[in-house]
Amino acid sequence: MNRVCSMRALALALVLMVCTSLAFAQSDLGSISGFVKDPSGAVVPKAQVSVKNEATGTERRTNTNESGYYVVTNIPAGLYTITAEAAGFKKYEATRNKLDPSGALAVDAALVVGAATETVEVAASAQALQTESATSQALVTRQQIDLLELNGRNPVGLAALAPGARPTNAAGLSFGMSQGPSNFNGSRTQENLTTYDGAPAVRTRANGSAIGAADVDSTQEVQILTAAYAAEYGRTSGAQIRIVTRSGGQQFHGNAYEYVRNDAFNANTWTRNHTPDIPGLLPNSTVLPFRYNQYGYNAGGPFYIPGKFNKDKSKFFWYWGQEWVKYRFYDSATWTVPSAKMRTGDFSELLTNNPVNILGKVVQLVDPNTKVPIPGNLIPVGLQSPNGLGILKAYPKADIPVGAAGGTSNYYVTALHPQDQRKDTLAVDMNLTDRQRLQFRRNN
Repeated sequence: MNRVCSMRALALALVLMVCTSLAFAQSDLGSISGFVKDPSGAVVPKAQVSVKNEATGTERRTNTNESGYYVVTNIPAGLYTITAEAAGFKKYEATRNKLDPSGALAVDAALVVGAATETVEVAASAQALQTESATSQALVTRQQIDLLELNGRNPVGLAALAPGARPTNAAGLSFGMSQGPSNFNGSRTQENLTTYDGAPAVRTRANGSAIGAADVDSTQEVQILTAAYAAEYGRTSGAQIRIVTRSGGQQFHGNAYEYVRNDAFNANTWTRNHTPDIPGLLPNSTVLPFRYNQYGYNAGGPFYIPGKFNKDKSKFFWYWGQEWVKYRFYDSATWTVPSAKMRTGDFSELLTNNPVNILGKVVQLVDPNTKVPIPGNLIPVGLQSPNGLGILKAYPKADIPVGAAGGTSNYYVTALHPQDQRKDTLAVDMNLTDRQRLQFRRNN
């Protein structure tokens, strides 16, 4: 009995997992529709229409209704071949029709009288009409991703290409959690929403920062919706930054890469060049050590073993990618700390601004008991507090003359700041039937 209950619980958990995956990704699925007409412009009812994904070979079939209209829904973004056939007409075939994420693509078929064995081929050379409601949107395609340079290779930064976006420092290195552009059309940063394959990926109470960062090599497209988008998106009053990850296809593909930044390619900063070298520390006359290595690999294709299992390469697809970041750099800063004399109770340096004292103003110390100024700001031993001297000694010792590098600053510090990151991307797609499809995504 317990075993039966356990099996039922496992089955229920699997169903819930599948339903959850479908619910997360449903808003990234789109549709293709249109009319089939004869040479006179009259509609052709009951024509056979096929919509085929050119990357995976997945095919959906339907027939036109009495009005010559067809529609195929719940299909992923990509390039599609649309064919239309009817008795007495040549076969119509239109290739490379681009469907955007969550888009509604209109493709009409114009049949020509002739034998069914003949084919009229049409290649989509212009941007096809995406018949959506009025929406302000931008789409960054895989080709654009390959051609654009991103400092840190974080795809969230691609949202800055959308009209109305106000980007942050575009030259800054950004490979981790990021908000992307600070606002769109005046909206606040925390009002934006980032999604991965339809699943919300914004940290709660974190001003819009995304959970982790996607691998740009595993990103298929980035869609940015900025205004008047459909109610199905919801959750936010700002922009929607929708990242669509790659999936496997009918052909096996693999890639390995590494991007390198190194202090050997850098020039020294003005501040370091004008700061004297300090014994025992990194010399300021040279460039700070800097290492940035971003490397990884990815592979994808059909789950296919010739002659043994799954002979059809249009049913089961997989994609796997990993990326690592090793970032080694030094933080540097100039601070103001008590001088060597102050550690002994001698605050005479505060009586003049020439040279510049660390407070930037003249200060006369006063005896707290008599309210009489202390001569020369030399605190007598009897008035010196052991606790106060202990606090002074807790500060690091001054290592540069006041005014040499930072005005009132007299201490220059550098410290190693290492950062490591790993990104994993897994995609599995199963086409169970012409109308049933399972999709699993993992991005972390």
